Amino acid sequence: MWHFFNYNSKHLEDLIFPLKERVEYFCNGVHPYGPFFEHVLEYWEESKKRPQKILFLKYEDLKIDPKKEVAKIALFLGKPSGNEEDLEIVLKKCSLERLKNLEVNKSGSIASYIHNSAFFRKGVVGDWKNHMTPEMEEQLDKITKLKLQGSGLEL
Repeated sequence: MWHFFNYNSKHLEDLIFPLKERVEYFCNGVHPYGPFFEHVLEYWEESKKRPQKILFLKYEDLKIDPKKEVAKIALFLGKPSGNEEDLEIVLKKCSLERLKNLEVNKSGSIASYIHNSAFFRKGVVGDWKNHMTPEMEEQLDKITKLKLQGSGLEL
C-alpha cells in the first residue's frame, strides 16, 4: 500500500504515508485487508490440510528456481508440464520484463492514483533493504517470528 500511494512522489517530503508509519500499522495488525499474519497462516494451514485445493507459494522460491515452481503450479492445475521447452515458454511469457513492457502496463491504470506500471518494480528479492531502516527490519522480524511461531512457516 505504501508503494502504491507514494508511487508518484519524487521526494521524501512529498510522501503521503511515511513508510515508518505504515510499518507501525502493519505490525499492529492494521491493514486494509485485515491482519496479515492471521490471513497468511489460515492459507498456510489450509494448504497443508487440502493441498489439492490450495497451493502455497513464496516469491523467493519462484526467484530461486522458477522452473521448479512453475512445474508445481502446472501440476496443481492438472496440467503437468510435459518438458523443458514448455516450461521455458511459460517462463518467457510470464517474465517480469515482458509483462512490464506491455503497452497496457506502461500506460494503463486501475484507478486515477494507481497506474498499472506501479505493479512492476525491480523484481529483486531483498529490495526492501533499500527502503527500510534497520529498526523497521528488526520490528518486522520480531513480529513475524512471534506471529508464525510453531506454524512451520518461514517468511
